[in-house]
Amino acid sequence: MSEEKRHELIVGGTGGQGVITIAYAIAAAASEKYKYVTRFPIYMATQRGGPALATVIFSDEEIPAPILSSSDNAIAMESGAYNRLKKEVNPGGRLLVNSSIVTKLTETDEYKTLRIPVTDLAQEMGKPQMANMIMLGAYREISGVLTEELVFKAMEKDSGEDRFAVAKEAFEKGKAYAVNNGMV
Repeated sequence: MSEEKRHELIVGGTGGQGVITIAYAIAAAASEKYKYVTRFPIYMATQRGGPALATVIFSDEEIPAPILSSSDNAIAMESGAYNRLKKEVNPGGRLLVNSSIVTKLTETDEYKTLRIPVTDLAQEMGKPQMANMIMLGAYREISGVLTEELVFKAMEKDSGEDRFAVAKEAFEKGKAYAVNNGMV
């Protein structure tokens, strides 16, 4: 696992894709280990399907602002988010993309683009609403940030026992995809 003094992530998509949930799970897990944690969701709460974005920062040092204009890590769950976030990933960083939805990608050597078909994988499970948990599992495995136990604790706290079991299965599917496709 990667031990970092500061970790930053921007997650983007549309309302209903679980963007805010991904950010919440990571921030809640980080709060068990780091002294300072911020999660800043930006979304149109009155409109399902409207743009949704969240930033997460955690550190053992004070965080001066919760908003990021760029980051080493980003997740794009749909095309609009991809078009925005591809400009906000720092050189040497990584952008995880829901390749089930985002099919037109711009190749770059500036950062690593990782294609993960989370919507397709969730549909294979018969649980299309679990695409975000598949992405969370892939992201945790690829980034090496936090431990599975901390993330599972945060996920369980946010859901009932039945929903947690399905979310954990989806998380494991994302983890396995990342490992089996050489992303780790």
